[in-house]
Amino acid sequence: MFPIVKIPCIIISMVGLQAAVTPPHPPPTENERAKSTSLEVLIRQRSGPLLVKAFSLSVALAEVAVIAAKYAPNLPYSDIMLSYLIFPGGSAERIRASPQFLFGAFMTTLGGFIRHKCYQALGSMFTFEMSIRKDHILVTSGPYAVVRHPGYTGILLAISGMLLMHGSEGSWVRESGAFETTVMKALTLLTGGLVATITTGLMKRMPKEDEAMHQLAGKKWDDWARRVPYKLIPWIY
Repeated sequence: MFPIVKIPCIIISMVGLQAAVTPPHPPPTENERAKSTSLEVLIRQRSGPLLVKAFSLSVALAEVAVIAAKYAPNLPYSDIMLSYLIFPGGSAERIRASPQFLFGAFMTTLGGFIRHKCYQALGSMFTFEMSIRKDHILVTSGPYAVVRHPGYTGILLAISGMLLMHGSEGSWVRESGAFETTVMKALTLLTGGLVATITTGLMKRMPKEDEAMHQLAGKKWDDWARRVPYKLIPWIY
């Protein structure tokens, strides 16, 4: 598929990623905040999602710049952009919109949309840090009527889609020669490690959240858990 198709897909998916990894509210107070495990520290300090967003946005901007410079060579500085963003062994000609890229863009956009709906459903109760806030209540409507932890579904979709977009054949990372550089290899390993740590931390946090909300809501939580038995994916998990 024509590479120019990638530009609107990248822009829309980056909006989705922005929604997924940007805290909608200030952090809770120390009294409201639950104790974090070592794997949750990156989420609690908000540094992990910020670094993932910075890496993805930088790569996305590089890819858009290369596509624009290649297919609109009369743009100012097109030659300069290509000289800086295409490395030895790489080629702008190989950058394309592969099926894997399109699926990754869809995942990232859908993840951001789900995450946004969770922000709307929970309001000020939604924080990146696990907390029980003043006047906290159990919300069972909206995305919480489908799975018990849709916010986690959203962020895991978004970051998995982001990795698929930038790591698939036809991407700037794969085709520009950038991945052969030491810096890009280090950044890729760092981002992959952050994503793995965030994912593991979220999985470990789910039973803690269930327990905390069970203590808060009692029978109402029991009734909700019977109606909504799945944590992340309907009919699967």
